[in-house]
Amino acid sequence: MNTVKEEFSIIYEELGQVENEIDDVTKGGSNPDLDQETIDKILSIPKGERPDPSTYLSQDYIDKHLSQFQDGGAYVMTRDQYDMFVDGKLNIGREDNTLFITSKGYLDAIESSANGDLSVFEEKLGFEEGHFQDGGGLVRIDIKNPSDFNMRIPSGNEAGANEYFIPGGYTSGGTPEVVVNNIPNSDDFRIIRFMGEEK
Repeated sequence: MNTVKEEFSIIYEELGQVENEIDDVTKGGSNPDLDQETIDKILSIPKGERPDPSTYLSQDYIDKHLSQFQDGGAYVMTRDQYDMFVDGKLNIGREDNTLFITSKGYLDAIESSANGDLSVFEEKLGFEEGHFQDGGGLVRIDIKNPSDFNMRIPSGNEAGANEYFIPGGYTSGGTPEVVVNNIPNSDDFRIIRFMGEEK
């Protein structure tokens, strides 16, 4: 029978292994070929012609990345954007049938640390200061089952891929991301919450 000290040692060792695995995924550790030279080469290709991520990411990397979204996905926008692009529309997403989302767990962690402060969302997600407050508040849309909508690692060809896009499934700020097909704008598929509204 292990002593209390030995039990704690085992727990700390297991935690260290988990942290190393997370580091491997976020740094592309399971796909050593995705170095800066490869990234630069992909980004040099015009948008619309970039290769499918399966050509430069291992299946193991892809599977681990997508597993972060097994509890759901999430998407944020300003209230003004919601009024213009979501309210009353049949679907949520872009004209090319794509929608960038992060994982529900990742956004849950930001929301917990923010404690209602929208500037924390801006800082963590890479928006300019005042983005949500100036836009009438923050709207959070949770996607219940993103895997039902052709969930995949973005290629950089999507309409929503901007100049900050980098290959591999993470934003320049380290936020995990995937692309899904447009989501039906119905309670069966999504949950909408309004935060910090000024209207």
